[in-house]
Amino acid sequence: MQGLIDTLILYRVWVLAAISTIVLILLVIKFWDKIKFWWLCSWMSFPLIGGIAKLSKSKTIKDKWYDSERVLCSKFYRYYISFDKDGKMYDNSVSYLNKIDEIGRKPLPIFMLIIIFALVILEALGFAYVLAGYTIPGASESLQQKGALGIAFIISIILVMLTHFSGDEMYKNSLAKKVREFFVVEKNDYKNNTDSSLKLIPNSKVNLQENHLDDNEPRCLQILNRLKHTNAQVTRTWYISIITAVLIVFIAIGATYVRGQVLEKQLNQEISNVVTNVYESAPSELAEIQTEADNKALQEQQEADRKGGWATFIVLAVLFVFIQILGIIIGFKWGFAGKQSKEAYLYSHGFASRDEFESFYNLKKDRIASVANEKLSILQSKMSNLIHSHAISGDELDMVDEKYRTFDNYIKEHKEKDRQRRIDKEVGKVKEAMEIKKGKEKAEQDNKNDEIYERSEKVEKIPAPKQNEISSENSPSLPPQKSKKEILKEFKELLDEGLISQEKYDEKVKEILG
Repeated sequence: MQGLIDTLILYRVWVLAAISTIVLILLVIKFWDKIKFWWLCSWMSFPLIGGIAKLSKSKTIKDKWYDSERVLCSKFYRYYISFDKDGKMYDNSVSYLNKIDEIGRKPLPIFMLIIIFALVILEALGFAYVLAGYTIPGASESLQQKGALGIAFIISIILVMLTHFSGDEMYKNSLAKKVREFFVVEKNDYKNNTDSSLKLIPNSKVNLQENHLDDNEPRCLQILNRLKHTNAQVTRTWYISIITAVLIVFIAIGATYVRGQVLEKQLNQEISNVVTNVYESAPSELAEIQTEADNKALQEQQEADRKGGWATFIVLAVLFVFIQILGIIIGFKWGFAGKQSKEAYLYSHGFASRDEFESFYNLKKDRIASVANEKLSILQSKMSNLIHSHAISGDELDMVDEKYRTFDNYIKEHKEKDRQRRIDKEVGKVKEAMEIKKGKEKAEQDNKNDEIYERSEKVEKIPAPKQNEISSENSPSLPPQKSKKEILKEFKELLDEGLISQEKYDEKVKEILG
């Protein structure tokens, strides 16, 4: 263990660099959107090779806008649209979290990430001590320590990930259990109110924007519609938890066994290091008594060391298991199981009311629009100077002086196009549904016409009795014939059902009556 500590001290610069890098990565992940926007603003203003410098050289015109102006506006629009939210989004977010019963939950905070990182370091150090001497047999002690530390870090990271995912799985299972419990309570009332059976089938159309679609649905369906990664039966799954438990038990037992073997090795070395000839000059009886006493003392000492060592190893194993359980608890307590719960949390967290939400997002939008208009003005100024200096045509000069092309008007145009695309999409869906309906109606009408044709063909094939024909029910040689009255009755039924026309009916009457 001391050698490992000496190695860490020797490479303290690299260790601190690794820790600083991990902390920096965590901060970058947390503030990534702000960093990207800052970089966009900086890159646009960069001289000679920046965004504005490159865009100012393009003079392609389309729909009263220079392409370069649209490119610049589009880069800022993607940030603007992320803050283009009204009070309805706040209401939807709060309602979304309420419906899935995740109001009050939070994502994993930064301080917990630091704690998890510290646990990884501690576990890695513990595993490195256990694995040292067994990872790269035959290598130098320094190389064995480095290899043990690397393998230990990999094992620790895997364990931290598995325990976190196990906690997340357990939390999701708790929501699946709630769905089942609500289902048992609500299915009878649902059947009485709707005359249909309640089925656990999620509505895929429900999302953060369309949160109202299940306002009147039972509680079990409201949770199910938002719960991610559920199976068809909405039952609990334990795959990750079982794998994690098996791995924890295996590592705890394995590490304890290895520690025990290391202890036995050390005890055996103590025996081999005992000098057996220390009492050669003493009388034989005295030497024998003294040697026996020394061996007994050594055995007692080794027995005490063995018991103390194994007690320590058991404590370390229990501590290891406790740390893994702590990781599972962290995964269970923080995070979300809803499809858009984290997004809903980000929209609603930190705002006491809808008005506060709207004020914040309006401020953000105005700031982005202000920066975008500023960059657009710089671009237009550069383009104006370039066009005037090259004596371009009057149309292009008029384009340069046009005051319509602002970021605010770009937003209006873009939103109008989006609105029109949504309308066209809905119209397309309606037309498609109408075409399908027409196809079904046509198929049904064709089947009905075929049926009418077959029935009329059968009736027309019935021979009309002649005047000179004599029907006799008692005649043994001739089959019984239908009377005129019966045939006329059949044609009258066809006429009443609309299967034949009046003209066809009159024609048949004349034919039968002669």
